[in-house]
Amino acid sequence: MDKKLKLDIYKKIVLSRRLEERIAELIKAGQVGGFMHPGVGQEALQVAAIATLRSDDYMLYAHRGVAYWVARGIPIQSVLCDLSGREGGTNRGKGGVMHVVSPELGVLGESGTLGGCFPIAAGAGMSIKVKHEDKVVLCFFGDGTSNRGTFHESLNFCAVRKLPVVFLCENNGWAVSVPTEQSTSVKDIADRRHGYGVPGKTFDGNDVEQVYDAVSEAVAHARAGNGPSLLEGKTYRLWGHWIGDPDTYRTREEVEKHWRRDPLPAYELKLMEEKVLTDAARAEIDKDARAQIDRAIAFMEKQPFMKGETALEDLYA
Repeated sequence: MDKKLKLDIYKKIVLSRRLEERIAELIKAGQVGGFMHPGVGQEALQVAAIATLRSDDYMLYAHRGVAYWVARGIPIQSVLCDLSGREGGTNRGKGGVMHVVSPELGVLGESGTLGGCFPIAAGAGMSIKVKHEDKVVLCFFGDGTSNRGTFHESLNFCAVRKLPVVFLCENNGWAVSVPTEQSTSVKDIADRRHGYGVPGKTFDGNDVEQVYDAVSEAVAHARAGNGPSLLEGKTYRLWGHWIGDPDTYRTREEVEKHWRRDPLPAYELKLMEEKVLTDAARAEIDKDARAQIDRAIAFMEKQPFMKGETALEDLYA
């Protein structure tokens, strides 16, 4: 990872964090409706993984956070319009947070049903193989989602067909209010790779360089025609399951312990020690992120809400 890449990842983590903070304020003020699953604490894993992709690769994001879209380059004003049900978004305000999509950037959207991402990823991988392309598919999912039947079916199919799909589990320790150890039969979800004969590994999902190295290796493996991998980044969601979640199922001590491992200040400190980042640059990056968000909110507020008569437009079924 060179200096330029490290700074780019850092800027996107900062923008993602500041954007979610503002979205939370907008939701609580009633300016943005809908259901938002915050990704605070998981941005480093998401941004660093996406940094390994080429512009023509495909991506299926998980349900948690905005960093996927920031990292892939979807304009944040479009994301805000999607969240608020307004024109000007990627889905014209029809799909909300679960259906932000940008085919030109390889963002194939998400299924509103947990586990729906897996067969979509397998299908995208199959299309790459049939068309003799050298693209890859990066499929994010959570630890709870790994227990869905579609996960096992899709991983087996991709393994049999040697499809170029990288399955990346963001193990944040909780499936809504159920701890992973109570819902999952294995300690490390990446160990399930042995049942399908594919490579993979478990790593620290809060460590940008570990994430980048592991996903880069899996992406190269897939692009070379060697089939899928199953990766697992151990991380933690620092906020509740949704904006407004009372979060009574976790102890304050547990959450506070993980706040001390917040990947944003940890990466910031690392870049400062490496002389990649200075105090002045850090302040300027934060200022620029806040200014971008202010402009995006101003754009959103000028967009009209979706009209009811457009509900049946853009349907393909």
